[in-house]
Amino acid sequence: MIEQIKEQIRVVVDARERAQVATDAKTFSRLEWERRNKGLIDGVLFTTEEVINAEVRLRELTLQAYAETGSKAPVPGVGIREMTKLDYDKTVAFKWATEHEMALKLDTPAFEKIAKASSLDFVRTYQELQATIATQLEVVE
Repeated sequence: MIEQIKEQIRVVVDARERAQVATDAKTFSRLEWERRNKGLIDGVLFTTEEVINAEVRLRELTLQAYAETGSKAPVPGVGIREMTKLDYDKTVAFKWATEHEMALKLDTPAFEKIAKASSLDFVRTYQELQATIATQLEVVE
């Protein structure tokens, strides 16, 4: 039995060494690929940032158009969605939940469902506008 254990130790050591060599080779290959393709990677990062900034600006313009015209779809491809939001003190909500034997921890989704359906004096309901952009966006002329 002792010899079997010693042999298995050698098998494990050998397997770990091969695994480390393979991992090191993969890491080296990845780093080498990244070095050779730095321009490609930088291009992806730059254009991704460009898209994010362009979409932020489009959302801002859509919200401005809604504020000026009241139209939730000022042009095809963009729109305004009204999101119902709740603002409340978590401590007061937890106290309410324990008094109503809901849980030892505030079940936020359940509480908010009740709060939307009921009138709780410590919850303020408000509408938040969210500009939306279609996935397939056609150029609008």
